[in-house]
This record gives sequence, structure tokens and C-alpha cells, in this order.
Amino acid sequence: MKAWTIGQVAKLLGVKPHVLRYWESELPLLSPRKGRSGRREYTANEVRLLMRFRHLLYERKFTLEGAKARLWEELGSVPADVAAKFAEVRSDLIEALMTARGETHPVRDTQGSTHTPADRDSVSESLREQYEGQGQEHLFAFWDERPAPMRARLLQDLEALDPARLPELQAAVLGGGAGLAVPAGIEPAPYEPRERSIRDEAARQAGEEEIRRGRSAFLTVAGGQGSRLGFSGPKGMFPVTPIRKLTLFALFAEKLLAARRRYGAAIPWLIMTGPQNHAATMEYFESCEWFGLGRETVHLFPQGSLPSLSPDGRLVMGADGGLFFNPDGHGGVIEGLRRAGLLDTMAEQGVQHLFYFQVDNPLVCVPDPVFLGAHCRAGSQISAKVVQKAYPEEKLGIIVRADGRPMVIEYSDLDQERMHARDAEGRLVYGQGSIAINLLEVAFLGSPGLSLPWHLARKKAQTLNPVAGGTENQEREIVKLEKFVFDAIPLAERALFFETDRAEEFSPLKNRHGVDSIETCRLGQLEQAARWLEQVGVQVPRDPEGLPRHALEISPLFALDARALAARRGLLKDVVDEDTLLV
Repeated sequence: MKAWTIGQVAKLLGVKPHVLRYWESELPLLSPRKGRSGRREYTANEVRLLMRFRHLLYERKFTLEGAKARLWEELGSVPADVAAKFAEVRSDLIEALMTARGETHPVRDTQGSTHTPADRDSVSESLREQYEGQGQEHLFAFWDERPAPMRARLLQDLEALDPARLPELQAAVLGGGAGLAVPAGIEPAPYEPRERSIRDEAARQAGEEEIRRGRSAFLTVAGGQGSRLGFSGPKGMFPVTPIRKLTLFALFAEKLLAARRRYGAAIPWLIMTGPQNHAATMEYFESCEWFGLGRETVHLFPQGSLPSLSPDGRLVMGADGGLFFNPDGHGGVIEGLRRAGLLDTMAEQGVQHLFYFQVDNPLVCVPDPVFLGAHCRAGSQISAKVVQKAYPEEKLGIIVRADGRPMVIEYSDLDQERMHARDAEGRLVYGQGSIAINLLEVAFLGSPGLSLPWHLARKKAQTLNPVAGGTENQEREIVKLEKFVFDAIPLAERALFFETDRAEEFSPLKNRHGVDSIETCRLGQLEQAARWLEQVGVQVPRDPEGLPRHALEISPLFALDARALAARRGLLKDVVDEDTLLV
């Protein structure tokens, strides 16, 4: 069977190679093989599917999800024997078309042997001129002396990279930019205090009505791996609950299912995965049959990747010969939603508000009608939950206001004097920190002019250094660029900071031991369950240290929040006398 490279197919379809890579992540039926050099090889059948997919997206103006659904319908509507005949005929047509376009060198024949053109791993003049013109001539140094797999890997990465973005990245690195500049005249930002919002029934009712009308969706940022937890898979697959050991994904699925039942609304779930864990996350959801939520209502989309640069603005090569890539930060969720067509999809479904949260916080209250009601009442385009900092140096973004504009700055951007400053009552003046729980307006995220600034992170890494006779690895400083979602706050016409209770809603899972660890996260869940039970009159025995004596777990399907638990008081014992699971 003949096949073609990603560059050849991209040229035929008139798209960039990185677009094909993204389409592959969204179409499980599309799985191009990799040849001996590690490069993708597309068969005529796969080219045919891509051509049809492109037609649905670009010509018929389908959304991404709509095009996928239509493609599945078309594939399932033709009898197998007829489909086989069409595939055979169309394969011949594809081969003829590729030949007519000048792609006369397929990379594999029907016996699977490789037919490599003489210049298969050589650099085209246009590619070389393009990158050398941007100061990247080092990429091609000692080209013929490098191992063939390294040359192939670099070419594959260069084909996938959008070179038009390179000047922007170089300017950020050479300019030393680090996000929005912190103005000199900052002051503490105002926020909606917890003691007022807990009694705000008007906000609750307004938020509940928005949810009931299907105007909200969950948005989970889940690009991280569990390596810091000693876990090899995606962090969302880490078993986290005290008794059932539900994974984070499974726990959030129960919260979503419970919310759908309570409000009678088909609340969608958008999940941003990472370049390293997209496939594993997709397989996990498929193996769990999408947790009973319905495949069509759960949308997984990958986070973007960016090449790391050297401090002087040059692309860096990794030990395998390819470019050194890194994820583009949680602020990349905006571009990720745009690329996936999900902002358009949500707008078409009437969804206006996205409950944004990170995958490592099992206590997050979603959906939160009071938060949503206050957000809508303020006319806010982006709102952020905040908590009182536990101590001055706590690593939470600090909410401030400058020139009348609210913003979040990194804790390290606050000078020592202001970091430790206290008011007359002994409270930290800059005492409210963001906990990465936000409400985002779909229309705001889709604004054409919305563009977040870059943040720079410097680190040491093993990089490839081409030398005469081959290559060598060299440790050097590299710069990775990323965007932070909180930088959208000062760009909004209106924004709201909303205080919440740390014990109720913030017990992140980040480390194996110590602060924000597996143990503290488990205790946070135990304490929340104990507190809810005590609030409705159930006695919870505690040990001398004040911790619950028995393991406790309340499924969101039994009670999504403390108010729901109170409504089921008649099903509870008066005293917890054993490990207790309420499902």
C-alpha cells in the first residue's frame, strides 16, 4: 500500500502539518503508521478521510464536533462491501491526484518495504532559507554527519511548527518579558466577601436559573502528569477519594452527573489535556464509557505546545535530535478552545459561562450557583475565587488593583514590605490569593483582540549540540514560554474577585509528601465530609488531634453540597460509629 509523508499530505490539503496532527488527536479512526525514520506515513484511505474532514470544516462550515459526528454517520451508513469498493476506487483517485500534484515518491509499497527518495532526509532549500532567515542556521550545522533518525525527527518537528509564530516568541525571550508588567502604584483589590455571599439568596436563585437553562459548562485543565505524586499516568487518573479511591476524573464526573440531575440541564464538560497525556486520557474515558455522561457531551481537546528557546532566541534541540517543546501554560486554554472550535460549539448550544478549575483540586464546588449569580449580576467577563492567605509567603497569585484595573500578580512580584504588611486588625493587607477557580464568559474568550502576554521560565536541560563527526549532549539554560489565564482579568471590561472558604473548596493535590500532598488532600476531603455531617446534627467522633476517627466519603450523587445533605438527614445515623460511605 502506497503512503505519503505529513508534509506531502499537508501540501495537498492546503493546511499546516501541525493542523493534521491536531486532527489526528480528534479522529481515533485516523492512525497513520510511522516508518523507520519515525515520520508519519498516510495511506490513500487516510488521505481520503482527511480530505472529507477538511471539506466539512472549511467548505460546509461544520464545527469540529459536528464534522466528527457527520464523518461517523457517513462511515456507518454505507454497507461494508460497497464501502470497500468505494475505498478501492477512491484510493486509485488519491494516488492519481498525488501524482498530478508532483508527489511522485510514495514512501512504502504493498510489501511494506521503504522507498526513500534520494533527498528524503535532506533539507529543502525553502525550509532552510526560512529558518536561517530567522537566525536559526545552527539547526542545520553538520547536517550530513548527524544520524538519520535525528535528521528525520528534526524535519518532522520543523514541518509541524508554525514558523510565523517564531518572531513573537523570540521577541518575548529577548525582551525579557514576564507577563503583564506590575505597575508601581498597586493597591489591594476589592472582592466579594464570604460573609456576605453566604447569605446572598438572590445570587443563588439567579445562578440556579442560569444553570437550569443550560447556560453553563465545566472546563477542566488536566494537562499534568502525576510524576510528582509517584504516579506514571495523567494526574486526573490518580485515585483520590478516602474510601472508594475514585480518580479525580471519576469524582468530577459524579459532580457533573449530580448537577445534571439537580438542574435538569445537559451541562457539557470541556477538558484540556496535555501533549503527553491526551491519548491516555482519551483511552481512560473510553474504557470508563464516559462515566455515563454521554460521549457527545464530553469534549477533550489538547493543550498547545511551543518550542523552547535559548536565552539568545534560538531554537533548542533535544537529545533525540528534535526540537525541545513545552506546553503553553494554562492560559493556553483560550487558544485551545478556539482551535478545537469549542467556543463556537458552546455558543451554538447556548452555553455562556464556563466553570474553570484545575484537575488537582477535588474540593472544587461545581457548579456554584451563588458564584455564578454574583458573576452575572456584576456583568463580569471573568471572575476568580480567592481565599485568605495562610501566611505571607504562600505561593498564591495576589489580587491587586492598578489604575482602576483589577489584576492578579505572582506572589514573587510583591516586595517584602507589602508582602508582610498588615492592617490595624492584624490581617495581611495583600491577603487574598487566587486559587485557580474561575468563571469565564464564552463571548469574552472568543473576542478577536484577546491575547495574553508571555511568561518566561528558565531551567537547565540536556540539549543536542551538533559537532564535527556527529553530535554531543550539553547541559544549558533554556527558556520556556507560557501563558496564564489570570492575565485575562485586566483585559476584561469587568471582572470580579469572589471570596470562598479555603476548607470548603481548596485542597490541591500537587506533591507526594508535605504541603499540598496526597495526605493533606485526603484529610481535606475527610474534614469536609465530617463538617457537613456535623452541620446537619450527626455526631462525628474525633481523635485527640481533632481528626475524624473513621474514614468518611460522601458521593456527589448522594449529596452535591451541604444543603443537599441536610435534605437527606433522615437517611443518616445520629453517630458515625464506623467507616462511612454515602452513595
